[in-house]
Amino acid sequence: MRAAGDLEGGRAVNLLRGIGMAFVLYSRVPMPHMNWESDSRKLVLYTFPLVGTAVGAAWCLWLWLCALGQMGPIFTAAGCTLLPIFVTGGIHMDGFCDVCDALASHQSRERKLEIMKDSNTGAFGVLGCVCLCLGSFALWCQWVQDGGEFSWVLVLLPVYVRALVGYLGMKLPNARGSGMLSQVTAPENRPWVLMLLAAACAGGMLLCSWRESLLPVLFAAAALLWCMRKARREFGGVTGDVAGWSYQLCELAAVAGLVLGRHLEGF
Repeated sequence: MRAAGDLEGGRAVNLLRGIGMAFVLYSRVPMPHMNWESDSRKLVLYTFPLVGTAVGAAWCLWLWLCALGQMGPIFTAAGCTLLPIFVTGGIHMDGFCDVCDALASHQSRERKLEIMKDSNTGAFGVLGCVCLCLGSFALWCQWVQDGGEFSWVLVLLPVYVRALVGYLGMKLPNARGSGMLSQVTAPENRPWVLMLLAAACAGGMLLCSWRESLLPVLFAAAALLWCMRKARREFGGVTGDVAGWSYQLCELAAVAGLVLGRHLEGF
């Protein structure tokens, strides 16, 4: 009995460490010192979706404060656009820019992987970042204009998108065989666990408001399938940068679905 209890306690500690590591890697939320040599790092992708709760909570708090202060749609939308970057430290945006540079090069697969390793951001990376931010800003402006406000859907949406991208990180082969992603994955990973989590989040969103949630769920899933196909063809699999690029596109697609669903309610 004691041995079984010790085993369960060890698993709980590993899970908590995995959650902490996910927040350390993919957010700027303060966390205690972590032992990166432990097996807990193999749980990072499983716990990665929980980082989305910080982004969702930040969105909801910001929308509530802006509504309380009767702020205009431009100011409110600017905050909604920038908050995910502040919360995550821009790690996904960095990957997005690197992949934009690589795709715009039209070089061989090997050369594209080399371009993504370059610490300098090229013109196409900057252009992609600007387009992404402008698109997000426009969508949030429309959301506020249509009367969008605090919703539990907004809390679950970033969790859902991260579960999808975590699935991509486990399902596709590692294109480089090294890097941060290789340190948090293992051959025995079970991608279906993250797909179940994504399904649970989608179910929760639909229960909160199926009118607001149906399109975000479908749009993000469609974006994921496109990203997986593109990653296989262009890079032969996934890297940390490709995962960040995929996340940004899936999140934008989800927000587009959210805004479109709200807008169509007015007709």
